[in-house]
Amino acid sequence: MIPLSCVNCCYNALQYDTLGMTFGYCTEHRRVLQSASELTCGRHLRKDLPIESARRERDLHQQRFSPAFVSVLRSRKRANGSYSSARAEDLAVLRRDTVADVVTDYGRLDAKIESLAQLRAMGGARSEIAMLSLSRSYVSRCVERQGQWTSGLHLLWWTRKRLAEEPVVEVEDFRVETPLPLTRQLDLAKWSILMLRLIFISDVGSYARANGSVVKRLSSLAEDAASATGSLSSHKLLRWVRRQATTRFDSALPEHKYVELSRRLHRDQDIAPS
Repeated sequence: MIPLSCVNCCYNALQYDTLGMTFGYCTEHRRVLQSASELTCGRHLRKDLPIESARRERDLHQQRFSPAFVSVLRSRKRANGSYSSARAEDLAVLRRDTVADVVTDYGRLDAKIESLAQLRAMGGARSEIAMLSLSRSYVSRCVERQGQWTSGLHLLWWTRKRLAEEPVVEVEDFRVETPLPLTRQLDLAKWSILMLRLIFISDVGSYARANGSVVKRLSSLAEDAASATGSLSSHKLLRWVRRQATTRFDSALPEHKYVELSRRLHRDQDIAPS
């Protein structure tokens, strides 16, 4: 995976590393990405970095690539139809896939939370990657516009509910070939999904620092996990998550606190998820 390509961008929720569909889709530019690994744009928000680092990288990236359109990564030129497409016919083909159908609806008619809820209900590696990717972009935008980390409260809790579960990755979830044993590919894929969960939680923890919420304790969760487990092993990471991450999460946001905040959100339409 090329870190600066659309494959590694939160706005392309259909692909991540070796997993996903052959084709991507950008929810910002509303385009099918036929060659996502060769494309990028100035809005690029990296999946593999916590939000503060991802935003710094985005700011640097905008010095080379326009946020107004999709570009070819190597030439910096605007991508033509052989690289990406906004044609209704191409979109219709992509939407034959159930995950892609929900992702392409994301943000249309103000249905972001509804789309994320649908992805959550689907289960499986591809739908979880899509939900976590779009959750990161959703909360990031809410914070930039409203300054409220609580806009992602339900997404945060949904992630907690499956935090200690082993990711379900099937052979058909892989989008590219690699010269590694299949067992190692499966292990790396599970590790990537576990880290994506932790990175989203860390994002929300970083946002919570601004108002002093105890959720700020979660801001270093992904970094601590990487330091504690060392090698890219899903078994080691999952063991750490079950022993450490879940306890830290429940201390920062126990269920009764989540219920209390949820009720407050319903009463306060100014900060309620939309």
